[in-house]
Amino acid sequence: MTFWKILGHLWNLPNTAIALLLAIGGKLSLDRDNRIIVVRGSLTGRVLGRCGYAGMCIGDIIFISQKLSPSTYRHEVAHARQGRLTGIFYLPLTLLGYLYGFLRYPMDIHRAHDASPMELWADIWSGNQERNLILAARRRDTHLR
Repeated sequence: MTFWKILGHLWNLPNTAIALLLAIGGKLSLDRDNRIIVVRGSLTGRVLGRCGYAGMCIGDIIFISQKLSPSTYRHEVAHARQGRLTGIFYLPLTLLGYLYGFLRYPMDIHRAHDASPMELWADIWSGNQERNLILAARRRDTHLR
């Protein structure tokens, strides 16, 4: 592993530590290719599933509530990469992004989620632009570009 990759993991370590606390009761496995920990069966994963989410990433940990499609898994891995770049600012940036989305689309939770800049970024990085409601609308309506 290169110096920059190690530095990214260290910069992301506070987020990963928070995620480890949320992983209690889950089964942890290692994805060596993407350098992340995958958690199944935790209370956090069960809550995600009840809220309709298949997965969530905090730090270098991905919580899975159900079987993820390859595109959703790539999306969550993209969030881990975001954390390695933004470090301690990842969680505040994510929360601010969701706040922006919910202020912009208060009556549409899915559009509000997809409007978050962190979600837009992850969908672009993971090649999931077609699944993001905001990016799809931009492609259809040329005046939004």
